[in-house]
Amino acid sequence: MITKRLITQFVGQFAIVGFIALVLMAVALFFMLIRMSQLDMNRSFTSSGLQLLVDSLEIKSGQITFDPKLLTEVKESGGWLQTLDERGNVTSSHYTPVDVPNHYNAGELAAIWSRKQPFPYSLYIWIESKDGVDYTLLYGTQDTGHLLAQKAAESALITDRTIQLPNNLEHEIRESGGWLQLLDGDMKELASLGKSEGAPSSYSLQDFILRSEYADRYAAKLSSFFDERTAQTWVLHMPLPASSHKGLFGSIQSVMIFGFAGLLAVVLLVFIILAFVYAHRFGTPILHMMDWLQHLANDDYKEPTDRKGRPRSIHKDQKLKRRYRLFTEIFTSLSRLSDTLKRNEDMRIRLERTREEWIAGVTHDLKTPLSSIVGYAHMLEADDYEWTREEVREFAAIMKEKASYMDAMIGDLSITYRLKNEAQPLSFERVEMNAFIERAIIRLLQDPRLSAANVALTRMDQELYYPIDPGWFNRIIDNIVANAVLHNPPGTAVRISLSTQDDQGFVILVSDNGQGMDEATAELLFERYFRGTNTEENDQGTGLGLAIAKQLVLAHGGTIEVQSAYGAGTVIRMAFPPK
Repeated sequence: MITKRLITQFVGQFAIVGFIALVLMAVALFFMLIRMSQLDMNRSFTSSGLQLLVDSLEIKSGQITFDPKLLTEVKESGGWLQTLDERGNVTSSHYTPVDVPNHYNAGELAAIWSRKQPFPYSLYIWIESKDGVDYTLLYGTQDTGHLLAQKAAESALITDRTIQLPNNLEHEIRESGGWLQLLDGDMKELASLGKSEGAPSSYSLQDFILRSEYADRYAAKLSSFFDERTAQTWVLHMPLPASSHKGLFGSIQSVMIFGFAGLLAVVLLVFIILAFVYAHRFGTPILHMMDWLQHLANDDYKEPTDRKGRPRSIHKDQKLKRRYRLFTEIFTSLSRLSDTLKRNEDMRIRLERTREEWIAGVTHDLKTPLSSIVGYAHMLEADDYEWTREEVREFAAIMKEKASYMDAMIGDLSITYRLKNEAQPLSFERVEMNAFIERAIIRLLQDPRLSAANVALTRMDQELYYPIDPGWFNRIIDNIVANAVLHNPPGTAVRISLSTQDDQGFVILVSDNGQGMDEATAELLFERYFRGTNTEENDQGTGLGLAIAKQLVLAHGGTIEVQSAYGAGTVIRMAFPPK
C-alpha cells in the first residue's frame, strides 16, 4: 500500500514539475517570439508586420478594418497604408501624406512600383482576396536615405577620394549623423564623405545585403542608389535611433539570451521552492520517525511531542496530520511498536517482581520440608531417647512425603525449562481423542483430593484421531482440570467440552463457574514466575502446573488462551490445528 502511494506521490510530483517546466518553456518561447517579431517589425515592417496586417483585414459593415495595434506599428514605422478597389480607387487610407494620390490607373501604379516613374516613397503592393473580392493594399514608407543617395549621385563631385556635395545636401546628411560612400562595381570604396572610424572600405555581396536588411545588427541603416550610367553604387549610412538598437531587448541575440537566462532563473527558483516543499513534506516525517526510534532505543515509549506536549504527528482529534499521511502505515506500525514495547516492559517489570516473589516462595517451600527432614533426622540421631519401631516408621513416612514433594517441585522446574528451550522430546502417536480425554478425567478423579469434584465431559459428535504424546497430553488435562477444581470453592462446576474444527482440528474448552480473576492475573496465568507455591498447603502441588500445561500445548502445535472476570468464572481454550 505504502509502495503504491509513494510511487503515485513521486510520479505525480514529477509530472507537476514537468508540467511547470513545460509551461515556463512555452511562456519563454512565446515571449521570445513576440519580442523577435517586434524587432522584425521595428527593423522592417514590410518583412513581418505587413503579412500580419494583411491577415487582420476584415470587412465590417462594408468597411475595411485592420488590427488597431498593427496600424499603430504602421504609424511608428513612418509608413502609410491605402486599399484600392478593382478600379484603382482608394477605399481606405491610414496616415497617408497629402502628396500621395487617391486614385491610380494600372499603368501609373505599375510604373511607380517598378520605379520607372518618380515617386517620393518606397512602395509595397499586396493583393488579398476576401469574400470573393480582390483588395489591393499599398504600403509606403519615405526612404530618406535612398533619396539622399540619389541626390548625391546627381550633384556630387569627386576630388581626391573625397565626395563634395552642395552645402544644403551635405548639411542635411551631417545633421542626420550619416556619412556617404561611393563604391565601384567590385563594391570597393572610391570616395567618401564623413566616414566613421573603423567603417569598412569594401563589401562582399553577403555583407552588403546583411547590412541593408539587418540594420539593428550594425546599429546603422544602409541605404543605396545604383547609378546605371556609371555602374557605381552610392551608399548612405545613417545611425539608428537610440531606442531602436539599444536597451535590454535591442537585438534578437539579447532577446534570446535574456529569454533563456530568465527561463533558467525561473526554473532554478521553482526547483529551489520545490526542494524546500519536498524537504518539508518528506524530510519532516522521516526526521520525526528517526527521533521516535531514538526515543524507543532510549526506553522512552512515547511519541516525541511538540512544545505544547502533544504528539507531533497527530491533531487533537487523533488523526494524522496531512504531511504525515504519506507514511500512514509506518506511523501506525511505530505506534503499535511503542505500545507493544511499553506493554512488554510493564510485563517484564511485573514478571521480575513476581519471579523474585516466586523464588522467595520456592526457597521457603523447599526449606520447609527440608527443615522437617533435618529435624526428624536429628531426632532419630539423638542418644537421649530410644524411639519405638512405630515412631521410626512414622518419622520415615513424613520424611519420605517431604522428600517426594521436593522431588516433584524440582522435576516440575526441570520440565518447564526443558519445554521452554525445546529440549524435551515428544513421542507422537495417533489417538482417538474422545476416549483418551475421558479416560484421563476418570483417572484424575480417582485422586482423593478430587473425588468430590463436580466435573463433566461433553464429547465430540464423531471420532477424531490426532497425533499426540499420550503421557504429556495427559499431563495437560491433569494440570488444567486440577487447577480449576483446587483453586475454586468446593462445589464449583467444571465443564470440559470437545469440538472439531475444519479439516479435523479440534478445540478443548475447560470452563468453570468459580470466583474468576482480574485481567492482570489472567495475562500472567501461564507464566513460570507468576504464582508461588502455597506454603500452607504444599500438598496441592508445586505451582508450575499451568506453565507446564502451556508449554506442552505449544509443543503439540496448539494455542492456549484464558478468559475470566471476577465472579464470572474462567474459560481456558486450547485449539489444535489439523495434522
